[in-house]
Amino acid sequence: MSSRWRETSPEELAGWLSEATAPWGIAGGWALDLWQGRVSRRHSDIEISCFLADLPALLPRLAGFEVAIARNKQLTPHQPAAALPPPPFSLWLRRHGETLWDFEIVAEAQAAGQWAYRRDPSIRRPLTDTFIRTASGWPVIAPEIQLLYKCKQPRDKDLLDLRRYVPALDATAGLWLRSDVAIVHPEFLPTLLDIEALHDGDSG
Repeated sequence: MSSRWRETSPEELAGWLSEATAPWGIAGGWALDLWQGRVSRRHSDIEISCFLADLPALLPRLAGFEVAIARNKQLTPHQPAAALPPPPFSLWLRRHGETLWDFEIVAEAQAAGQWAYRRDPSIRRPLTDTFIRTASGWPVIAPEIQLLYKCKQPRDKDLLDLRRYVPALDATAGLWLRSDVAIVHPEFLPTLLDIEALHDGDSG
């Protein structure tokens, strides 16, 4: 899969989205690295998150890109102004004439005026807490949200990110993550508690 992606930099991505008015944030492993101001590992691709309801306003700002809908492990070309399918899906984008995909857009859900976890809409938080600005000014999805996504059947790189960045959460974000993992990914809770315990032991 990684061979289908160009290694787009955050700077390029931010430039392409400079005229976007809808809220968005870099997501995935890049979001966590930008949050902490370091590149901890190689990233084979880059993605952003935005709200599903904002996609119709965002996509016209990206007219220079070919867009495909990724759904059920298949890619389908998306025509401008065409209706989007019901979730879950993501969008792959590449500049016209390119063979490698430049970046991905993942749509965040909303329920009752709040952000809702795509995998269990009962997990919610205020819309204004979905995206943050890092100390260097990067727009990213809130790190505790990104880490929550990484707690479902984590790959090796997800476990690396969790071990690096769960200890960097403040007490409020850490409690939010722990409480929601207990609800939606209880099988991972013992591992998360081990990560927290290891950090507490190191800091002690």
